[in-house]
Amino acid sequence: MIENEDEEKAYQEISDTFDTDVVKIFVCLSDMKFDTMNLDESKQVAEMYYSYNGETIGYIINMPYRDSSLGIDFEDPIEKEYSQVVNDCEIKITVYKLKDNKKSGCVARFKYGSIEYLLTGTMKQQDFEKILKNLVFPK
Repeated sequence: MIENEDEEKAYQEISDTFDTDVVKIFVCLSDMKFDTMNLDESKQVAEMYYSYNGETIGYIINMPYRDSSLGIDFEDPIEKEYSQVVNDCEIKITVYKLKDNKKSGCVARFKYGSIEYLLTGTMKQQDFEKILKNLVFPK
């Protein structure tokens, strides 16, 4: 586990370990900052964590070496499901209605190249979409 590591160094370590460039999050919201990165070489998974308005944003990068798929579920009811295309990449988005909260639970799943990505966060839907629209795809 890498604590308090610079975000750029974390992405570089992921790229070096997986021998490929990955889709990166661009910190595009005020109060959003990079926290930590966990890299599990044996499972070929990297987890990146950001904080935003007192909540945690999780970003999982899953290499395709196995036939399993990433998943996360909120216990809360689904408010809506839809797709959005960013940089010719279809992103499947699920928005959950959280009890006693003005924010929503948001989950985005997409594949780019052969890598699977999962982004989760508790925030307003428009803030979540802003993160998605600002993803940095490898050239």
